[in-house]
Amino acid sequence: MNTEYRKPLANSQLDYFDTRAAVEAIQAGAYAGLPYTSRVLAENLVRRCPPEQLNAALSQIIKRKRDLDFPWYPARVVCHDILGQTALVDLAGLRDAIADKGGDPAKVNPVVPTQLIVDHSLAVEHAGFEADAFEKNRAIEDRRNDDRFHFINWCKTAFENVDVIPPGNGIMHQINLEKTVAGDSSA
Repeated sequence: MNTEYRKPLANSQLDYFDTRAAVEAIQAGAYAGLPYTSRVLAENLVRRCPPEQLNAALSQIIKRKRDLDFPWYPARVVCHDILGQTALVDLAGLRDAIADKGGDPAKVNPVVPTQLIVDHSLAVEHAGFEADAFEKNRAIEDRRNDDRFHFINWCKTAFENVDVIPPGNGIMHQINLEKTVAGDSSA
């Protein structure tokens, strides 16, 4: 974490990262002209970018340039089950390759907290007016996706920094807003 622009918040015990000061130190008046998304990206840099790279990275945002690779430091990654499962398959394969070479496969883990949300795999075979329609449809989903769910559940225990929100809890965006953003992974 970069602490150069970390400042105490007046009348509290909290600190904040003064992104405006960091941007203004490079170009006076530039912060006011940044789009909101650029301000979010700039704050991410002020918080996380190594001090020796900060000015160059912020300058790219200010001048809207793409001369350097953009240093991105996510606090967490939220994955839909289909795409996230593919990434976890790659990590499992990397673990196998490291084990084959005599290394410790347990050292292969996502660097940041990763949440895999299983949502849209439910096919509606029983209509909502039928008794126990949801439970019947979930049982069909579990049967059809047994191998996939087995792998996903293995990932939950095999990898550090992986949290799995199982099927039947809602869609990814709803879960992200209502549960995981606040740190409640009890979905």
